[in-house]
Amino acid sequence: MRPWRGASALLGAALAACAARGPGRVPPVTADPLREAVQAREVAVAFVSEEGRGDAAADTLLAPDADFINSGVVVTARPRLAAVLGRGDAEVEDLRIQLAGLFAWVVAAYRWQGETDTDVERGRATIILERRGAGWRIRHVHSSSVPPWQ
Repeated sequence: MRPWRGASALLGAALAACAARGPGRVPPVTADPLREAVQAREVAVAFVSEEGRGDAAADTLLAPDADFINSGVVVTARPRLAAVLGRGDAEVEDLRIQLAGLFAWVVAAYRWQGETDTDVERGRATIILERRGAGWRIRHVHSSSVPPWQ
């Protein structure tokens, strides 16, 4: 299976959900895609950082119906990101973002550092954001750990 096939299916489902809402029910999208991309990026980076610390502020970045898949398993409790093994510091090392109407998807590589120098893990995540009102909210996160040899 190609690595992007799952992401393409998820994007198609997200776009179909957007279209199903019908005209007049969808908030307008600004005509400034650069500003939208920066805002969506800020939400994704803040989520990784706050989730890595175990900070409840991460929840303020979520859509009410957000869901999480961690290494193929549905998760509902912290930590919700793969490779985050408890409280520590997480930072995004690489990030790509694309916009499609009221949806944005972010592909991120991140690093988590625990309490000791040996508590270091890396992960990757696809984060789907939805434009809700005046801001972006995370709708879906699919993450996995990166083996140390990669």
